[in-house]
Amino acid sequence: MIDLDDDKFSVRIFKPGDMKLFRTENGDSRVRLTIGDDRTYLDVRIARAFPYTNPNQYIGFRDAAESDIGLIVEPSEFDAETQKIIKAELTRRYFTPRVKRVISVREEHGTVTFVVETDRGERRFVVRNLRDNAYPLGASRVLVTDTDGNRYEFPDINKYGSRAFEVLAKVM
Repeated sequence: MIDLDDDKFSVRIFKPGDMKLFRTENGDSRVRLTIGDDRTYLDVRIARAFPYTNPNQYIGFRDAAESDIGLIVEPSEFDAETQKIIKAELTRRYFTPRVKRVISVREEHGTVTFVVETDRGERRFVVRNLRDNAYPLGASRVLVTDTDGNRYEFPDINKYGSRAFEVLAKVM
């Protein structure tokens, strides 16, 4: 385990053998993390440090209070069970359907309601305060988070028709 520490920044980097990830035995599927022989975190959140630019490296761990525990640089260096848990948690956390077609879009009282066809089927979702819940990922690519915390990727806002473009272009 390496600790990088200065006045502004502190991070614990785990190497194989420093930690063990496992699921609880009672079937509630929470992830636990044990560091060495002395410290266990009972409910761990797993997230990518760089989800769009480097999604397969730099995987971070946080406790139930959202405090940083540490990170691993290269998940492929870890045992198969650890890799399996990391992959499953990242898949769940970053489930992001890609929008293929906008069927309808309606703005009303600070919310936007989308009906779209995605690579996972047709979806209807609501976004409150679009400016706070849409993230440009390039010149015409947008990630939108709905009121339930689900993410939707619009790979190219130029391809969904004039009304959808008008709404989505406000966040670019």
